[in-house]
Amino acid sequence: MSTGKTLRNNKIYELRIANLKFKIAKHESIRGFTMVELLVVLFLIGLMLLIAVPSLLHTVESLKFKATARQIVSTLKFARNTAVFKQRYQVVGFDIDNNLYFLGGQGIAGYEDTLSKSIKTFKLPSDVSIKSMEMAEDRIESGKGNILFYPDGSSSSGAIIVKNKKTDEGFRIEVDVFTGLTHVTFDSVS
Repeated sequence: MSTGKTLRNNKIYELRIANLKFKIAKHESIRGFTMVELLVVLFLIGLMLLIAVPSLLHTVESLKFKATARQIVSTLKFARNTAVFKQRYQVVGFDIDNNLYFLGGQGIAGYEDTLSKSIKTFKLPSDVSIKSMEMAEDRIESGKGNILFYPDGSSSSGAIIVKNKKTDEGFRIEVDVFTGLTHVTFDSVS
């Protein structure tokens, strides 16, 4: 049961609920927010969103781009590990013109048609492209190139340079000739 008692002189209200006693002071000057105050707060929230959203979108693009790098590196590592485990040659081919790369199997004596013998083909996102490949002393900017992994874990060596068409971001994946291990460097690509 609740009872209320009003002390008109002090403007203090006492509210009793069960055995609890609450004292509430009443201030006549507080009436709520004005329309101007609400508009100022909404303007400030809008201004913060205007600053934060482009930064967030750039972060999302950057994360997608780095995920592409991780996917290529994973394919290279998988090819190396498969070559060592199965004691067979493995190839990762790159088609610069069609913006894709593929994992090839064993029958790679002549490299003629490795795409038709591919185990799995990966298409890069539309805003990401392979800029070039560097193998030994050659630089390939169009056509196809391959990185071959040998049963002892070594590789034919090479580097893949990939760029983001929307931003100035890029990465370079280098494959070591002796160990077949990969190293990724993120940087701007010109």
